[in-house]
Amino acid sequence: MTLPLPSVVLVDDHPMFRKGLRMMLSTSDMVQAHIHEASSVEEAVALQCWADLVLLDISMPGCDGLAGIDHVRKRWPRAFVVMLSGHDHPELMKDAVRQGASGFMSKSMQPDAICAQVQHWLRRSPGMEPVSRSKPVNLCTVPPLAHGESELPVRQYEVLKMLAKGYSNKAIARQFGLSEHTIRNQVASVLKHFGAETRTQAVLNAQRSGVLPAMPIK
Repeated sequence: MTLPLPSVVLVDDHPMFRKGLRMMLSTSDMVQAHIHEASSVEEAVALQCWADLVLLDISMPGCDGLAGIDHVRKRWPRAFVVMLSGHDHPELMKDAVRQGASGFMSKSMQPDAICAQVQHWLRRSPGMEPVSRSKPVNLCTVPPLAHGESELPVRQYEVLKMLAKGYSNKAIARQFGLSEHTIRNQVASVLKHFGAETRTQAVLNAQRSGVLPAMPIK
């Protein structure tokens, strides 16, 4: 018996980005799914299709992504809602999590990394693997694509990005208003997560797995 292909809905008000993302996903060998698109939350929830994954721009005119999460959840209660963002502000992430976002994806990621993350979420959708939706999902995470099913907490993800920029423990501690001891523990957890012995190796492993873009983060 052949299972039906999962369905992805792209919601972004920029036609060039939206159509480019749709073409990229449609032609990728990694992603096997029906791809739909909408320029607004209102247009998305009016679509006559099911959704296993909704990629929702976090900042749009009118009803933006944050305000639209609830509308999307009501329209497709079993779908994963992953926010698309050109900037990874921790407070913005927390707001999205509180409103029901499942995860985040940076628009600056390399094409292969975006396709890999989309496939990662689709593998967790109904019909792709036996995931219980009654089990609470830890939403305050960024989904990695390596090292089994473990997930990287948002704080460690922020530390990882600072490591990619070459920041020292002292500089990271100053940035987040935390002690150097706390940051050392966070860095150690990041290294362990990516099976790395050095900070550079952790960043490289994160880039290979699609958690970080291949190019330096600006």
